[in-house]
Amino acid sequence: MDQTEQILLQAIQKTLWNNDYIFPDDTDWDAVLQEAERQSVLGVAAAAVPAEKQREWINKTTLFTAHFIRILHCQSALCDLLKANGIPTVILKGTAAAVYYPTPSQRSLGDIDFIVPQDLFDQAEVLLANNGYSVEDDPKYPRHVDVRKDGISFEMHRFFSDRDCRANVDPFIFNGMQHAETGTLYHTAFPMLPPKENGLVLLAHIAHHLREGLGLRQIIDWMLYVDRELDDSAWESSFRTAAEQTGLAVLAITVTEMCRMYLGLSDRITWCKNADKELCTMLMNSLLSSGNFGEKRGTGLKVESTVSRLRRRGFRYLQQAGEHNWNAYHKHRWLKPFAWIYQIGRYARQGFQAKRKGAKIIEDIGRGKKRSDLYQDLKIGEPKE
Repeated sequence: MDQTEQILLQAIQKTLWNNDYIFPDDTDWDAVLQEAERQSVLGVAAAAVPAEKQREWINKTTLFTAHFIRILHCQSALCDLLKANGIPTVILKGTAAAVYYPTPSQRSLGDIDFIVPQDLFDQAEVLLANNGYSVEDDPKYPRHVDVRKDGISFEMHRFFSDRDCRANVDPFIFNGMQHAETGTLYHTAFPMLPPKENGLVLLAHIAHHLREGLGLRQIIDWMLYVDRELDDSAWESSFRTAAEQTGLAVLAITVTEMCRMYLGLSDRITWCKNADKELCTMLMNSLLSSGNFGEKRGTGLKVESTVSRLRRRGFRYLQQAGEHNWNAYHKHRWLKPFAWIYQIGRYARQGFQAKRKGAKIIEDIGRGKKRSDLYQDLKIGEPKE
């Protein structure tokens, strides 16, 4: 962990927990700004920046806040339309995570993720298309369809869980939708899952991005949820069982202890104290090196992710990836037995196109192996017997 990363972690703590940390005089705030953007936590870190250094940060956070309010407005219009036509929905992540932030607009927002009952999914597609939304249903991405309107991107989910990691929280989500709660941000209401189910979504989101570029934004979402909703009593009475059933218990314990070690989470949260401290450090180093969605790794992230998946799933991954990526197979299903061969060829082409030096590729492969080991150590998707 270099000085810039350390300063960023301290800035996050100062904003969220109002600690009295004094930054070194030689702090390179331009470098910290760049790191905050890579981790998608600019809004959180900005409040801690010394006044004389805030000029560029303020310009960015002003736009940041305006975008947040615009997202809220478009999300509200979508939810109102679905409700008026008898289609239940809940927001996943995004504003359903921002409700836990001391200043919600500090949480960066991208796409608006929402889910509807599976038996009403087709009806929801037609409704949106008839009301000015563009809807793109790509068979390569069965989890959701892409929806756009007025320059805002939405993802309407058929299901949420990542089949690749086997941590299936979908039964909890669909059950939680029957007991949906109302979240409110800046006088704008929206439907969200009850606390336990909402927490499982945030945890599954971490598991999903661990393989492709986990960043601080996902970790802070979870940490602030824990601080608000998951004290020792809530963990033991309800959440622990759900986490064990979905194979996310070790991840929950490790990430939470990591937050205590590096991000200032209160010591009153003790259910995580027996976590493997070395594993916590490995996880923090991994996410600092990746950035949000792997932005810091660039092209090398593809190599890392591929190596990690191949080590975990072997031939099965090649076959499923080939089925996913091969357009000819989507038209001619008889090509299925050859999908794994197509995928090997695809990786070869990508390697040539990347034009990465041999030493760099070897370094990426090494990181992919470490990520696979980390994934295995966290026992993601392995329910307790």
